[in-house]
Amino acid sequence: MHDDDPNQYDDEFIKTTYQQMKKLIEPKSVAIIGASDKIDKVGGALTRNAMNSGYEGKIYLVNPKVSKIFGEKTYPTVDDIPEEFDLAEIVVPAKIVPEILEQVGRKKASGAIIISSGFAETGNKILQEEAVNVASKNKIRLIGPNCFGIINTEANLDLTFTFTSALKGSIAFISQSGAMCCGTLDWAYNREIGFSKFINLGNECDVDVADILAYLSMDPQTKVIGIYMEGIKKGRKLIEIGNLVTKNKPIVVLKSGSSEAGARASLSHTGSIAGSNEIVDVGLKQANMFRVYDVEDIFDASLALANQPLPNGKKVGIISNAGGLAVMVSDWCSILDLKVPIFSSETQQNIKKFLSPIASFTNPVDMTGGADYECYKNVLDVILNDPLIHCAICIFVSQGLVTAANPARAIVEVSKKYDKPVLAFWMGERSIKEGIEVLKRGNVPAYPSSSRVAKSAYALFYYAKIRGNIKTS
Repeated sequence: MHDDDPNQYDDEFIKTTYQQMKKLIEPKSVAIIGASDKIDKVGGALTRNAMNSGYEGKIYLVNPKVSKIFGEKTYPTVDDIPEEFDLAEIVVPAKIVPEILEQVGRKKASGAIIISSGFAETGNKILQEEAVNVASKNKIRLIGPNCFGIINTEANLDLTFTFTSALKGSIAFISQSGAMCCGTLDWAYNREIGFSKFINLGNECDVDVADILAYLSMDPQTKVIGIYMEGIKKGRKLIEIGNLVTKNKPIVVLKSGSSEAGARASLSHTGSIAGSNEIVDVGLKQANMFRVYDVEDIFDASLALANQPLPNGKKVGIISNAGGLAVMVSDWCSILDLKVPIFSSETQQNIKKFLSPIASFTNPVDMTGGADYECYKNVLDVILNDPLIHCAICIFVSQGLVTAANPARAIVEVSKKYDKPVLAFWMGERSIKEGIEVLKRGNVPAYPSSSRVAKSAYALFYYAKIRGNIKTS
């Protein structure tokens, strides 16, 4: 992490930055400079997405070579646009970007997204500095350059060039890598994971991760923030803003570039210096951010944090129709310093009322392969009613005796009665699809492995501890 200026990053900074970023991310009008009808080109794909996204604001298309694009009027230059506009999206050769920014400034735009590459990431720092200076003179905040764009699902605004649109949701995603954005959108769409905002920062010549965090902290659509970052340019700013934001919203971070090879790739990719892994780890902890190590981990944790209450302790109750899977989850909980205590004699006696004599009652509860709707419903109810248990993990694997949907319905039904987190580990593929759908609709996150469900439970405990929910072990 790098030192930065000693400005005070406080609530007032957050409010001011929120207003600046709001104009960037929630514009009332947009000019696409370098718009095109060639959808195999970045300018064309970006124009197609913007025009088809359902955005109700005004979109101005700038291209000196054609009079219409997708049936819409175009303007030869920015100066030819008859009105002022809020945001410019720039897809032109890097060398003319400063000149374009001068024109954008004359239209009183408050923000610009530079999609164009060929700046610091290729060693051309002077051109990037020139663009920043022009923008600063004209009071324009910049996202990029060398970026993929932004998506605001609340405003139906897609200013990216991806094939896959974003579903609406409550998770905001910030990335320094455009390719990571493309892949993540495609991956998330197939899993019905929705987003509030989706923002690629590219080289971060002006607007950085902390600025976007300040905005998202006050964005009513966002419940959880996920970040993919390669380098950190202003460490103190990130830590202080992170501390303020995580008082209200969890932040989950995938920080790459921890190896020598990764750090080298990061520098050539976005022009970011990755920094010492140990220093980064300490800094993220100081910022109260939850660090993960793969893309799926960001969304595993985010889904739990967005959909479940925080626990007030570390003790997990586990129920399963397969003893082996329960053992695996117990092992992972132990690795992560979560507790799987033996149930009290009263709780064990209450569980026994609903299960066959060959079941195991101590924790984990092995309800055996025939466990049906009634078993899951009654046993989960007993466990969540126990004041010494703070979280439940429910496991199911199809064994040819019970279909997956009814146990899922039982879990959703009981989970709504308690202010305790409930997570699911549903193992399989074809035979469990209906059960997974039931859990999703009931806002119970379902995971395909023992490690992933346990790590997600740990994310809940991590933030519960930060918020002061956990008073005892």
